Amino acid sequence: MGRPSPARPWLLPLCYAAFLGFIPLLVEKRDPEIRWHARNGLALFLALAAAGVAATLVGIAVPSLSCVYAVTMSIVTLLYVMIAVLAAVKALDGQRLVIPGVSRYASRAAR
Repeated sequence: MGRPSPARPWLLPLCYAAFLGFIPLLVEKRDPEIRWHARNGLALFLALAAAGVAATLVGIAVPSLSCVYAVTMSIVTLLYVMIAVLAAVKALDGQRLVIPGVSRYASRAAR
């Protein structure tokens, strides 16, 4: 296992800042913990994007449900922010937040 990066205190929260999770992947190539958190944060953001695309398609396909789009996206976005903040806090504490259905992609990408 590699030595912890001196930039770890600012890179770990950045891992969970939506699409900015690419920055830690590009900057830190040797710290496996930062790389795992960056992949986890990006997988979480992709889940949010997939939920947005699904809600949009439902709104287009079933016009009577289009009014539900704003409520659905508000709830999903709030949930995303809460999970991202919790994950960043746990990362700074040296722990991993395993998100069911999302974190397995972060672990698979490491192989």
